[in-house]
Amino acid sequence: MARTRLGAVLAGLSALLAQVLVAQQARTPVSEAVVPPDPVTLAYISGVVRMTDGTLVPKETVVELICDGFPRATDQVDPQGEFDIELSGRGTGLVDATQDWGRARDIPQANHLGVVNMNNCFVRAELPGHQSSQIHIGTRSMFDNPDIGELVLSKAEEILGHAISPSTALAPKKAAQHYEWSVKEVAKPRSNLKRMATRLESAVGIDPSFAAAWHLLGRVRESLGLPEDALDAYRQALATDPYLYPVYTNIVPLLVGTGDMGGTIEMGEKGLEINPNLDELRFFVAGAYLRSGQNEQCIEKALELVERGATTTYPQAHQFLGAAYANLGNFQPSASHFRQFLELSPEATAADAIRKQIAEWEGLGVIAPDTAAR
Repeated sequence: MARTRLGAVLAGLSALLAQVLVAQQARTPVSEAVVPPDPVTLAYISGVVRMTDGTLVPKETVVELICDGFPRATDQVDPQGEFDIELSGRGTGLVDATQDWGRARDIPQANHLGVVNMNNCFVRAELPGHQSSQIHIGTRSMFDNPDIGELVLSKAEEILGHAISPSTALAPKKAAQHYEWSVKEVAKPRSNLKRMATRLESAVGIDPSFAAAWHLLGRVRESLGLPEDALDAYRQALATDPYLYPVYTNIVPLLVGTGDMGGTIEMGEKGLEINPNLDELRFFVAGAYLRSGQNEQCIEKALELVERGATTTYPQAHQFLGAAYANLGNFQPSASHFRQFLELSPEATAADAIRKQIAEWEGLGVIAPDTAAR
């Protein structure tokens, strides 16, 4: 009898991990006296970037808003290192990390009271060859001060690859001109993406080994809504310069979006060999291992995120661990990590289903009750 009931539990868990859990927005009664704030009020968040060595922040520095592991918005720093990131677009809620990550693309929206749940969002700076501190956003109101503080950039260590391809300095003059024009164009508020694509295609036509041009072409194609063409450009960039590690941070999320878990693992692992500081890749690889049924490998990668202190940024590491341990029949460590995930992301789309699963395990006696919660 107990075996039958335990089998039902496992079947229920498989169903939990097999379906996409949609976000459920809380419905709070609103007094008629409450007037919704102007949505323009919370148009941006701002801050400043500084270097640990006290030097000026390079103009190439870009600040990214990351939600649920996906870039949602970016801004290039000004000469003083300051940034403003616009908060616009439709929110899709917090996506179940074990499922369809391709759904998590937009910035969470404010509700009727002007409050926006950005608990799974953080801001970081991006500069080749450097590591950035991160600022967790949390729950914000349209009436909050937009200044979120200071990001700090320091030199990255243990990197085998490079952020700037040597092929850039070797490119023929005409190809270099097409590329340099495109680099300037991408910094404009309204870039001419189609013209950039044409110019970059000309650059790689002149010099097929121009890895930096292939990389930028991939980003442009991705922005134009051409994922397959973007993948081709990223692959060409890595074929000509496999040590150009910024390409891996572009190609891996795109492979996730196409459902190519094998490609995600292959490219993600290569990127981590070249630059072990890329926790974003570690996150995607752990999830890809889980979705492909490789539970031991998922546990290894997710535990690396835990050991590196990256769970504030990627709380889904605990969700991955909970799911992988459960798949292996190790329910006690599974419940432990699921509970840690719920502490970090109590409103995630999978939260209610996970709470229900834990309660069922407790009822069956396969795990010990959480005495701390009682």
